[in-house]
Amino acid sequence: MKFKPRTLAQGVIVGAVLSALVACGGGSDASDNDAVPTGGALSNLWFADSDGYFPLDKLKPNGTFYLGTEADFGLKNPAYNPSTRTHSLWAIDTSASVPAGTSLNYSMKIDAISASADAVAELARNLQLDTTTGLITQTCKGYPECYDNTGATDEDFLITVTAQVVGGSGKLERNFLLRVRGNN
Repeated sequence: MKFKPRTLAQGVIVGAVLSALVACGGGSDASDNDAVPTGGALSNLWFADSDGYFPLDKLKPNGTFYLGTEADFGLKNPAYNPSTRTHSLWAIDTSASVPAGTSLNYSMKIDAISASADAVAELARNLQLDTTTGLITQTCKGYPECYDNTGATDEDFLITVTAQVVGGSGKLERNFLLRVRGNN
């Protein structure tokens, strides 16, 4: 059997390239970040509106109002200012965890469970998601901009938050129910 020097050289080069790729872990490092975010379940939350004059008020599970000083109130909105009341007192922490050196981007989707498409659009104009921290707050500047459930029945919304690894494919999708109490 006769070897052709050119064919042998091509085989050696291809073998060397494949060996180098295997030694380096494959191709581009941009897609090598396979970290998957982790995080606990998000709690369902209840709110009452102020007829559209201020951000929503957070309610306790028994239907009474939180004042913001209770141990179980949860996270407070760092942008809250009692003199302007254009930012909610409450904040919803949807943050997830990833290994050190990995960062996340967050996105949010609002769907109606027992609310109209107009109500979803109105709430979406008020809720703000910090795409780097996963913190949800409400921002509005009074009537008629602030969210107002004008009906007599509770409106339920499904809030879905996705934490996506920057530069990778790992993601965590979680959701919770946000209820706005009806006018009684």
